[in-house]
Amino acid sequence: MTLITLRQAAVRFGLSLDALQRIAAANLLPAASQHGGKLIIPTDVAQRIHARSAADLRHLLPTATGASTMAVLRVDVAKRVSNEDRPYIGFHADLPPADLLEALRGWWVGKPEKIAQSGILPITLGGFVVAVLTGLSDWDTKVTDTGVTRHRFDARLAGYISDLEAPTNMITTGTSDDLRIAELLLGQRLTSTAGGPIAYLSAPPLEHR
Repeated sequence: MTLITLRQAAVRFGLSLDALQRIAAANLLPAASQHGGKLIIPTDVAQRIHARSAADLRHLLPTATGASTMAVLRVDVAKRVSNEDRPYIGFHADLPPADLLEALRGWWVGKPEKIAQSGILPITLGGFVVAVLTGLSDWDTKVTDTGVTRHRFDARLAGYISDLEAPTNMITTGTSDDLRIAELLLGQRLTSTAGGPIAYLSAPPLEHR
């Protein structure tokens, strides 16, 4: 078995070093180990991550609500927060599902109607879908001491992964539709750009032959 550093993996397979470092920090690379003060992974693991396909939103959009645009939440590695009604913000594979849901469902800046309109919120870390929230409907709103309006959504944790190399939904119970949506998205690439954590994506038009 050949081992390479994260930097070598990034160069060889055209991956983002920053993304790999965050993925490893979120414990999504169980095959990683330390050697000489550097994190190393098997070459074939890096190759399989590189081969992860892009999520095809045409299988999800328009949604049952009729929405043709989907919000995407781009998070960092989970960290503890103080003076809030949730213990963490962000994603980590080792968080219990209840803590993970609280870490992901709020408080976010944006238009709540637009964020919730599809009823689905993919969560990405380093450009890969690591969790999926569904059932977005109502939301709570608060204004911070600095005057920023934030929202927390009613939602269900439809799925999350603990290994990006071989992504398997760690949620095994739920509605069949929730599990189907999670299966379509988890572990897939989902590239989005925005000035903040919330971005929006639309499905490309179907090709006519």
